[in-house]
Amino acid sequence: MAFTVASRSPCSSLLALALVLAPCVANAAPPRASVAARVISAKSIGSPTNGKLVGGARLDTSDALRVYPDDAPGDVRWGLPSLVGMIERSAHAVRKQFPDAVLSVGHLSKAGGGEIDRHASHESGRDADLGFYVKNIAGKQVYADHMVSFKGDGTAPTWPGARFDDARNWALVSAMLNDASARITHIFVATPIRERLLAYAVKIGAPAAIRTRASELLAQPRGALPHDDHFHVRIACPSRMDACIEQPIAKVAKGRGRSAPQANRSARSAPAASSRSAPKPVPPRTDREENARNDSIIPSLAPAVPGLDSVVIPAPLAGMRATWGAPTKQSPTAPAPSSDPVDDPDGVLENR
Repeated sequence: MAFTVASRSPCSSLLALALVLAPCVANAAPPRASVAARVISAKSIGSPTNGKLVGGARLDTSDALRVYPDDAPGDVRWGLPSLVGMIERSAHAVRKQFPDAVLSVGHLSKAGGGEIDRHASHESGRDADLGFYVKNIAGKQVYADHMVSFKGDGTAPTWPGARFDDARNWALVSAMLNDASARITHIFVATPIRERLLAYAVKIGAPAAIRTRASELLAQPRGALPHDDHFHVRIACPSRMDACIEQPIAKVAKGRGRSAPQANRSARSAPAASSRSAPKPVPPRTDREENARNDSIIPSLAPAVPGLDSVVIPAPLAGMRATWGAPTKQSPTAPAPSSDPVDDPDGVLENR
């Protein structure tokens, strides 16, 4: 915009310039709060199982990060800025090493925190479910609509041809542990997967310090599904956030598919023997049913903690996707040996 200012005096010139620019300033959008201001204003209030989130950040998709289609409804993609930032930076760090890598993300928290169907945690902006990186037998990354369970040998019983991607998954764990913005307290994952990752770290000569840290934080929760289909990452309460409660409060998730069994229930409630009838034998649980049982209180290094995650077991997958959205031919796989879950003395806090 061209304008002319009379040269009567410096003051009048400045006044005229101010009058011309005033409408532009008035119509300008108010400045957005700085990243530092948003971090300071964000608050995790209460515990992961009974809390809320104030001023959280939203995790957005990018070339390095996607949300599982089955977990997209409901916009459960909010968390403390330190958690969201760590996930974004870690996904990009993995993509920097592996240009085709895209991290699949499940649930974080709702915008204001609080209860989420099928979860007893994820309420205060400090929890995130991160899917495994998966490859086919040719080594190319592949994707599914939902989380997929893997065995200790790296195969997926419900997804023929899929392989647990040791390199990308270790790169993710390493990037998260090296991130300075968030202090991770737990990475819940099945013991066979934990052992596989730690063995891979030794194989590639990863620094001893990061291997030690990973061995401390990777843990399978007791009395719960083993977390063989995703990493459940939890960060600590930030310093000077007095309303944040570190340890979960006992709680059972809404929308569970099974009620909690009672210990020794059959022994307490079995009818007395009689000549007229005998109690029917109780069929043994399948491995899946046994893993899916819901113990509402789980022993821990803390006094008492709850089960924390979903009970939904996804349906088997019919095929694979070599790139997101592009179907590819199903690949065969050899049967995998069974691997029983091992209770980790530090594995606590979660049940589905």
